[in-house]
Amino acid sequence: MTKRARIHLLAIAAAACFGLGAHANANDPTLSVYYNFDEEGDTIIDQSSYGNDGTITKGGSKRENSDIAGKALLFEQTRVDMNGPEFQNGPVDGITLAVWVNHNGVGVQTLLDANTTDHGSGLYHAEIRAGGFRWFHRDAGGTTVFNINPGPVLPAGEWVHFAGTYDSDSGEAKTFVNGEETHAANGAGTLSDNWDVNAGIGDHKNDRWLTGLLDEYYIFSRALDENEINSVMNGSFLSVNPQGKTAVSWAGLKAQR
Repeated sequence: MTKRARIHLLAIAAAACFGLGAHANANDPTLSVYYNFDEEGDTIIDQSSYGNDGTITKGGSKRENSDIAGKALLFEQTRVDMNGPEFQNGPVDGITLAVWVNHNGVGVQTLLDANTTDHGSGLYHAEIRAGGFRWFHRDAGGTTVFNINPGPVLPAGEWVHFAGTYDSDSGEAKTFVNGEETHAANGAGTLSDNWDVNAGIGDHKNDRWLTGLLDEYYIFSRALDENEINSVMNGSFLSVNPQGKTAVSWAGLKAQR
């Protein structure tokens, strides 16, 4: 039995045990990271079963009350290090990145960064850009596995939900905004999980800084479908009722500090 098949069977078993049918749940073994950013301090607790805790290694650790759920982490030249060399359950056969973001619209801004000892270029570029989101991965050999660029434009100054997926079986990469598919592209190959240089959120090599707020940050080692992405976005993935998703402006959030 292949690794992918074993993971799929475990996911089905976990879903059956918790009465959630085919929907994902907090015990899904393909959930690699879940950060809710609710705790104070420099440690970001991973709520998945893998213990991929993050550490704020640059910038401050200020939280704001979130219009999504609980607290959100404020990024102002802030980096959350995910301990790439020891990261557990790194995506190989597929990936989903899903997160609520409220950014200020200035420059290129990084939602996921991972770098390898295999070459000097980045593995992932999950970047907010004025011309459209960049959702990209190159493997250990430097070959592009998937590339959506430009993807959707994420509006600045308000909360918006982004999700990017890739499945190595189908070769499909997709992006979603507020639960709706926006772009798709054909890719090929598996993903590199050699994050031995680093992995993190907020910058790429001390550049492309995220400026704004993040909440409810997920990484899965498989491609979620649209129904599952909506479950994550709406909070039903963890059986949590998120607060109303009011479009709060970045200027208003800055003024509250």
